[in-house]
Amino acid sequence: MAGDRKQKRTIRVEKIIRKPDPTLVFDYKDPVGLARFVTERGRLLSQPKTGLTSRQQDALTKAVKRARMLALLPFAN
Repeated sequence: MAGDRKQKRTIRVEKIIRKPDPTLVFDYKDPVGLARFVTERGRLLSQPKTGLTSRQQDALTKAVKRARMLALLPFAN
C-alpha cells in the first residue's frame, strides 16, 4: 500500500523585507500615509512584510486605531 501515502506539498512563501527607516513617524491625522500599511480588507500588514521595528509597528497600530476611531480610516473597505 505504498501508493496510498500522501505526498508532501511544498509551499513557497515570498518575504518582502525592507530596511526600516529610523526616522519614520506615524501620525493618525495622515490617512494616506497609514493606508500604505493597511490591506484592501482593512488588515494591518505584518512586521516582516513592512520591515518595521517592534516600536514602529506598535506606533503604527496605535495610529491606525486612532484614525479609525475618528473616521479618518475605514475599518474595512
